[in-house]
Amino acid sequence: MGRKPLRIIGRSGSKNSGFSLIELLIVVAIITILAAIAIPRYEAAVAASGDATSKADLRNAMTALARYAIKNNTYPDTIAELEASGYSLSAAVTWDKYEFKDGSVHMHLEHAKSENKWHANYPKEGTEIEIRN
Repeated sequence: MGRKPLRIIGRSGSKNSGFSLIELLIVVAIITILAAIAIPRYEAAVAASGDATSKADLRNAMTALARYAIKNNTYPDTIAELEASGYSLSAAVTWDKYEFKDGSVHMHLEHAKSENKWHANYPKEGTEIEIRN
């Protein structure tokens, strides 16, 4: 009594290997779900990095203002005067407002990838720098 060897048959009884349409649709659906989760998180991270850049530029501007005041015994009337003394912003950050009156400086900054406008007050001596959105 001899036994016949088993014949290995591929999917669906055929010898061809490959993915079925259902399997491909399931993979595409999984990738779509993962992208739907990841894209908003990525956009939030980009906005947060823009906020961090704006806040860092405000702090750097405060330092530049202090150096300018020590050198010239006054604060600059315009941001152009501050920039002429060597201060420059990060590439994606722009000035929205710079105002000098009553002995204090008020500045607004924006980052291209953030919806927030950050501003700082550099008040008279003895008080702290204020940064908020």
